[in-house]
Amino acid sequence: MIDDEEEESGDETLVTEAEVTCPHCGEGATISVDPGGGDEQEYVEDCPVCCRPWLVHLTWDESGAVEAWLEASDE
Repeated sequence: MIDDEEEESGDETLVTEAEVTCPHCGEGATISVDPGGGDEQEYVEDCPVCCRPWLVHLTWDESGAVEAWLEASDE
């Protein structure tokens, strides 16, 4: 998905938010992301609309851009 908010850090741009779509209800949401957590991340977060869990996947490239995608989770 597309990154939404960025913060400048030296010569590098750090992405702090990403737009996603809930795999359960189809509603869009903005999630906070932590580039300090590593180049690849995976965690469970609940949808702010339907409250069902997502498995969030995040990856960053060398330029600081984030790719976020979700899977339905039963946790």
